[in-house]
Amino acid sequence: MEAQNYANHRHRSLLWLIAALSAVLGFVLIVLFVLRQPSVITAGLLLIGFSLICVVWMVRQYAVRLQDRIIRLEMQTRLARLGRAADSGRLTLRQIVALRFASDAELPALLDRAAAENLTADQIKRAVTTWQADHMRT
Repeated sequence: MEAQNYANHRHRSLLWLIAALSAVLGFVLIVLFVLRQPSVITAGLLLIGFSLICVVWMVRQYAVRLQDRIIRLEMQTRLARLGRAADSGRLTLRQIVALRFASDAELPALLDRAAAENLTADQIKRAVTTWQADHMRT
């Protein structure tokens, strides 16, 4: 497995997303161009297509939100182990999620810097020098 770093850490599950959205888009286009006459069936099929797009988006959002909650819990445990449990309240969830890539050695200093300078998640990830890989991101 390739070593993870800032440049390659993002997980994009594009294949299933592209396939699902393409199928729904194809379905909607077929409904629009084959069934040119407005009818209850056409409207119903378009609503089903729109609903499928919403479902795909919601499934992805729920997975990411759950993953972020798990990461927050992991980071609270990790900060407690490092004696910095109280510091997690100074950070936003985005900052906490970004800090998971920092090694234990650089985490306290980066945490203080993130809180003091109000760093964005991207700035935090760029500041990590000893990358701690996360190959299980959804």
